[in-house]
Amino acid sequence: MNTEREVTPPLEQQTVVQEFTDYTKKKRHGHGNDVVDENDVRQVAGCLPLDPKGGWESDETQQHAAQRETWEEAGIKGTIVKQLGVFEERTKKKGKLKAHHWIFEMHIDEVVKKFPERKKRERRWTM
Repeated sequence: MNTEREVTPPLEQQTVVQEFTDYTKKKRHGHGNDVVDENDVRQVAGCLPLDPKGGWESDETQQHAAQRETWEEAGIKGTIVKQLGVFEERTKKKGKLKAHHWIFEMHIDEVVKKFPERKKRERRWTM
């Protein structure tokens, strides 16, 4: 039985009005600036499409982190319209809480060919 204290952050119910506009071609490396909760659990953010996600850094909102990661990993620019949920990621062997994933619905404005992680990732669309 897992006796580790679990804290799942509350969902934000308001409509997102902040826009991410820093669509640079350079990827940020900020693991030293990652946001963690009171139990030292790393907080991550992403948007649908489902796969792009990564660290939420201390100088960003969850929404900005989600948009930045979606841009860096998939070359997708868009507008976040709502938060879908906060989901737990656990380690495979011991089931220890590893991260909280903040997931948002994104309306896609543009899909570009050149983006920061284009040489590391293959972009695929699924239905």
